[in-house]
Amino acid sequence: MGVRIEMLEFIQCVLAKVLIQHDKAIQPCLINKTGFYSAVYQSDPALMHQQLSELIQQALVSANYQLVLIVSEKNKHLELEIYSDDSEQIASKCTTPEKAFYSQAVCVPEPMIMVQSLAKIESILPSLISHSSLNLTHSNQDAAIHILILDGAEESLNSPMDSDKVTQLTLCNITDNSVNDKGQKNALYWPFYDTDIINMINKETDKAALNILVADDSMPSLIATKAMLEKLGCNVMPASDGNAALALAQQYAFDLLFLDERMPGLNGSDVAQTLIEQDGKNQLTPKVSLTGLTDPDEIAHLFSKGITHYLEKPVTKLALEKFLVQWQG
Repeated sequence: MGVRIEMLEFIQCVLAKVLIQHDKAIQPCLINKTGFYSAVYQSDPALMHQQLSELIQQALVSANYQLVLIVSEKNKHLELEIYSDDSEQIASKCTTPEKAFYSQAVCVPEPMIMVQSLAKIESILPSLISHSSLNLTHSNQDAAIHILILDGAEESLNSPMDSDKVTQLTLCNITDNSVNDKGQKNALYWPFYDTDIINMINKETDKAALNILVADDSMPSLIATKAMLEKLGCNVMPASDGNAALALAQQYAFDLLFLDERMPGLNGSDVAQTLIEQDGKNQLTPKVSLTGLTDPDEIAHLFSKGITHYLEKPVTKLALEKFLVQWQG
């Protein structure tokens, strides 16, 4: 059965999984030429996963150190081209049979963006810069926005550049099952698109970014929701169960609470009810239930316990984008 798939992130996750299983040390270079951060497509996830895996594996046969994936929009269809190493010949290619829905246009800063790295992806930066249609450069220009990409284990003090003039992005594996309850500041999820760097720059300069708590005991769902919200310019703090969510909500003030309903310890509606009864932090904060429940009586029960809004799972970036409009300045 077809469901709505956020294709750009789906490609990232499938690519990461295939590369981890592959016996070669291949670095991916992802280029997003759609002009948007979101491309939603109706398809069977299992079938789409199989087709993408086969496409990537086909390109890996002729690759020694790098894959370049270029995603573009052709008459509303999503087109994916994969190149091996520095070859100009397409190793594999596909186009969605049906049209995709695109949203959240990429907003490119006017200055050049100087990209450097202390991370494992340093080798793909030349390809990232040469293939990208964005204003990326290696050159040290005073007027440029300076970006430094670090490995998760690196400390900012190791930066060779003046930290006051540099936006530091921390490289995190999108398939890593360990999520810090306090979140990772400026996390850039590997493998990343060139437009993800732009989004992080815009997020860094947006003083009105929403602070959101996301609680979900399903780690894949938690990681995906966190990544989507961060791409939409939000600051996200994750929690892996109801008790952790309640503890964080009692300690920090948030603009929104996204609460999975069925979690170990406390359900999302239990967290909402407790916060309201305690008359402390986040008593009045909007509490959004993330749930697969669809029965009107069950939904009404959530609202009776303090839930103020409701989003049906699986949540897509498009649904989050539409929902956040009312809260963003």
